[in-house]
Amino acid sequence: MFRCKQFAVQQDKCAMKVSTDSMILGSWVEVGQAQTMLDIGTGTGILALMLAQKSADRAHIMAIDIDEDSAMQAQENVKNGPWPNKIDVICGDINAAIASRFDLIVSNPPYFETPAAPTQAYQTQAVNRQVARQFSHLSPASLFSRVAELLSPEGRFYCLYPSESETDIVETGARHHLFAQRIMQVQHSETSSPYVNGYMFSKNDSQVDIRRETLVIRQANNQYTPQFKSLCQGFYLSF
Repeated sequence: MFRCKQFAVQQDKCAMKVSTDSMILGSWVEVGQAQTMLDIGTGTGILALMLAQKSADRAHIMAIDIDEDSAMQAQENVKNGPWPNKIDVICGDINAAIASRFDLIVSNPPYFETPAAPTQAYQTQAVNRQVARQFSHLSPASLFSRVAELLSPEGRFYCLYPSESETDIVETGARHHLFAQRIMQVQHSETSSPYVNGYMFSKNDSQVDIRRETLVIRQANNQYTPQFKSLCQGFYLSF
């Protein structure tokens, strides 16, 4: 079980467990006045629950996952959490019929493109873990195409991808009329290179420059940085 300040999630049935990356993304998202939200690939339901904690009482979150076990676990976590009436969990594909349009969409998507050579390490993973982690089941182009259909005209889309793929991700978004407004580069330490980027996209192409920021997780003494604590203090028990 992973415990946050206002809720906890069971994760024994999920292919992907709660990660620091998910906690960073959920903490970084600015919910604002969003009333309708979508969490694509919800897993344990952690991001949906974080959105519920940060949003207004009348807000509603749809959480969707293609994996049946993950969807069932997310349903249990939502039912046992403080906001069962704010979140609906659906087992299915995002390409299925969804009539709603959303003010806010979040996703911590699959981003390992192919099994690692020469060991083919990912080939040994359970099928549901491969679905959760690899591009082959939800490419950036497929995700952005569907998000563009589901996002309201003034809506915002938050996601994570490896830092090395920044150019491709920004260009993929633009091809689908989703334009990067903010990019947060995340580093394990001051001396390490960024390993993952947080992105905020919108349909507004009038912004000239992307707002850039950097988040360093740990100090030289391996303690969390004040910046990381400040970002995530609404959720981590120890902050």
